[in-house]
Amino acid sequence: MAVMHHGDAGYYRYRGMPRPDKPTIDAEKMRTLLRANRKRLAFHASSIRPLSARLNQHVAQALLDGVKVTRLAQTAGLSRWTIRTIGLTFDDLLSSGQPAEQQLEVISSLKSELAELEESRAALEEQRLNLLAAARRLGVMDDFELAALSGLQSDAIRKMTWGQPVHVL
Repeated sequence: MAVMHHGDAGYYRYRGMPRPDKPTIDAEKMRTLLRANRKRLAFHASSIRPLSARLNQHVAQALLDGVKVTRLAQTAGLSRWTIRTIGLTFDDLLSSGQPAEQQLEVISSLKSELAELEESRAALEEQRLNLLAAARRLGVMDDFELAALSGLQSDAIRKMTWGQPVHVL
């Protein structure tokens, strides 16, 4: 495209930017994907904590209301020892008067919600591992930049990605 101005003598002057090379494009793509992955993992972590606290509180409430430890352990998917420990940590609860079936239903729904969050977190961690392995294999970023973008230690990244196959992004 020719751009002519008053001071130009009628010649072509290129005013565009040179195309970035492939490693630069790959590095920027990896940075963007790792940042997004870190944000999603942080969101999942911040969602899991209050949900597990609510589950623990409902388990303690059901235990206080007289639901058997074995039934709670089966419904919540926890060991009986864990159920007893949860019951001992909440010593300021009062009896709610709700039927046992209703409490077990709430506990079951919280457990399934927590399982879904754990499953999606595991998928995000697998995606992070693939991104880190691809970045290390391509050599577009050093381990310290990968550590800063992923929130992991640089030596942990080396150990995690050792021998990992690279998946095309």
